Amino acid sequence: GNTVEATRWAASLVDMPPSELDAAGFVREAKKGLRGIKGVKISEIVGPALLKAGCGGIHGVGRAAKSAPRLLICEVGPKSAKRTVALVGKGVVYDTGGLNIKTGGGMSGMKCDMGGGAAAIGAFRVLAQQSPSDRIYCLVPLAENAVSADSYRPDDVLDMHSGKTVEINNTDAEGRLLLADAASYAARKLKADVVIDAATLTGAQLVA
Repeated sequence: GNTVEATRWAASLVDMPPSELDAAGFVREAKKGLRGIKGVKISEIVGPALLKAGCGGIHGVGRAAKSAPRLLICEVGPKSAKRTVALVGKGVVYDTGGLNIKTGGGMSGMKCDMGGGAAAIGAFRVLAQQSPSDRIYCLVPLAENAVSADSYRPDDVLDMHSGKTVEINNTDAEGRLLLADAASYAARKLKADVVIDAATLTGAQLVA
């Protein structure tokens, strides 16, 4: 029953229009969906604080949007647990493609580009309801890949959480930037033993 409810909840997040589910809206809905589950703690790193935390990828993708980019962190389970598991889900609440803008019908449906984040938070909800013996985190890097004078550009170089730098070739290849920062944060900062990531389907898979 919990699994079915969480699946339908995650699906409802994917289906919400971006006018309602921007980056801040995703966090609001996550808090509502996790309310009342024992032991769950929720925090977020927002806007310029992402740079202080080393997450230049998340910040770069989302800095042009009206709703600031952020890293949502949910946690549950004993801190003394022998194993720590992190679920990481891509949370691009809307993907215009950025300056490498999508054309015509390519932009339609891009409200669904946070499906990985919805799946991760849905799975976290089910696990949290089971009073897990493991320490479990859910990390959702949230950003709208928008277009403005502050958009990140092809040829920009971003400083990532891992300590690596990334030269941007295509602003529509944004999901890997979010997941890289969040996965690195899970592994390096939260010391996760297992990191499981989820993203939406990329066109590169069709090419392959």
